[in-house]
Amino acid sequence: MPNWSEINLDVLQLILERLSIRNRLNARSVCKNWYRVSKESLIKVPWMIIFPSRKTKERSCQLFDPQEGRFYELNKLVNDFYSSQCIATSGSWLLMFDFGSRFYVLNIFTRERINLPPLKSHQGRIFVKKTRDKLGRDNFMLRIRQSSITARNALNQTKAVLWVDELTKNYVVVWSIGLLYMMFTKSGFDNWREIPTREGPEILHGCQDLVYKYNKLYVLSKQNRIRILDFSQELPRANSDNVYHNPFKNDGKGRAMIIGVTVSGDVLIVKNQLKKIFNIFKMGLEGTRWDRVKSLGDESWIADLGVTVRASVNGSKPNSVYYCRDMNVYCGDISTRSQVIQKYFTSLKLGCVRLFIPTL
Repeated sequence: MPNWSEINLDVLQLILERLSIRNRLNARSVCKNWYRVSKESLIKVPWMIIFPSRKTKERSCQLFDPQEGRFYELNKLVNDFYSSQCIATSGSWLLMFDFGSRFYVLNIFTRERINLPPLKSHQGRIFVKKTRDKLGRDNFMLRIRQSSITARNALNQTKAVLWVDELTKNYVVVWSIGLLYMMFTKSGFDNWREIPTREGPEILHGCQDLVYKYNKLYVLSKQNRIRILDFSQELPRANSDNVYHNPFKNDGKGRAMIIGVTVSGDVLIVKNQLKKIFNIFKMGLEGTRWDRVKSLGDESWIADLGVTVRASVNGSKPNSVYYCRDMNVYCGDISTRSQVIQKYFTSLKLGCVRLFIPTL
């Protein structure tokens, strides 16, 4: 009889990556080797977390596993969805923001919570003024020089990224407020700080999109230029090159552009035009131009997460782009340059849908 605990570890990893998350958790109990490999193997299928509408008093949200085609209900993930909002994900971690000017990071499965510094600790040009709405709930205003914006309006125009190390729980959080002001915090900080570069908001003139990977923050400005900030040290440092070439200059008006980073570290850009033909470009090696991408090979671009993943047998399709808009999941086929809507839910009272890749 074969000894299944001595199966080749590379083969075992390939097997485990095809299993559902429930079966993979069960596989942990087989033996020490299976436990170790199951922790190291990655889930390559993006899940969805579906938050209830703020207009309801619902206190539960839904998880959808597309590999099994199954919904799971999460009860009381947060106390109040009316005053809390998820603005970014990293693995099974959510970056949550409530309108009392508090940020925290929350694990979907373990409910572990990491409290972030309060906004009033910020070191920079921003001033935070706490207020109360007509119902007596906490709210706040953000004031930058002579401009003011409410928290709810800021979140409608915001971009944020979250990165959490699953082993050490070290984290990095970057938030752009109202597309004009960028700040960050990380493990060991007791405050928020403005991005301290000469190529800051005045040069970027706004932030269309953010991606964080391999200790680097990729920023797409309103002029469609890329800034890369190195976060490997205590304070981020900006690389000197900008991409001035705009591949969509003659396309006329359309939706905002989004960027991503491939498994190998290449930077991608696409113009987000729903139900229309789209083109994807990759930043050239010298960082001064965009080259058209004809294929992503066996990778899928999860646009809402800003990264590509290796397509799996029972999960995401290779050479495709996935993202959520207007409570729908869109899948774009790069080879045919067309998109289709994948409707997974129709009867749920939706408030917000976020893609995430579960981690064990």
